Amino acid sequence: MHSAITIFSALALFVVSVSGAEAGQKKFHQTYQVTPGGKFTLETDCGSLRIVGTSDKAVSVTADIEGRDKDVAGFEVTAAQQGNDVVVKGKQEKQGSWFRNWSSELDVKFTVQVPRQYILRLNTSGGDVNISSIEGSVSGETSGGNVSISEVKGDAEFSTSGGNITVDKSSGKIHMETSGGNINVTEVSGIVIMGTSGGHVNISAVEGKVQAKTSGGNVLVKIKGENKGVYAETSGGNIMIEVPRNFAATIEAGTNGGTVQCDLPVTMNGKFDMERINGTINGGGSLIHAYTSGGNVWIKGVE
Repeated sequence: MHSAITIFSALALFVVSVSGAEAGQKKFHQTYQVTPGGKFTLETDCGSLRIVGTSDKAVSVTADIEGRDKDVAGFEVTAAQQGNDVVVKGKQEKQGSWFRNWSSELDVKFTVQVPRQYILRLNTSGGDVNISSIEGSVSGETSGGNVSISEVKGDAEFSTSGGNITVDKSSGKIHMETSGGNINVTEVSGIVIMGTSGGHVNISAVEGKVQAKTSGGNVLVKIKGENKGVYAETSGGNIMIEVPRNFAATIEAGTNGGTVQCDLPVTMNGKFDMERINGTINGGGSLIHAYTSGGNVWIKGVE
């Protein structure tokens, strides 16, 4: 355990030529002794992030950096430990009064192991993010990559400006957004909030409250267990919501460019309309809201 802030800079542990005079690489590696319950923060100008929870009482950070010699030399990794927390930063030196697009010049990969019970705060300006086996809250963003979380037990809030989102075998309040990709969620319990500006949303084997929105794709939601509420909207696709046949719900479903159907007996409020359903199934319950501007809506009962 360190009693004061200790800063370790990436002092070019090795830089070697790999293919000609302008190709180089270097590695940063550091391990810190901690106990579960701390926080790991990583902020980098570019790079992919892979964070894995383990049973060890340590934070291990490795950064592999490859690219042109001058770009590799200009990228610095620093790390600091204060008490039970660890902060890592990846910075590219300025070139005049502006930054170049370093993600296209450099290939930076961060591989991190933390105690399973740890909090994560992550930010990269260009790269994929992969998080697994964490029992703590997770938050962050990437400006240009895919986001994947698996076996995370705790609230998770993450966004990407241009990639796909995958969530698997996790629990908690999970809020994920992408400006240009598909979303796939499987075996999640808790509160699920998903949004994309340009892709499909597929949510299956979910137990809990669901909100799914897309501006340009289809929405599929498969619910198991009790009804905690479903909100699904798309501006340019179809919506299918699968629920157990004994599911009790209030339904508000509509479309401006297709038809609405429900496999289960509906007690209607108002007149029958092929483009609208307002009513209840199995006596009513939490709301199922489903609306599309340009497709069909199907509420399907399954065994």
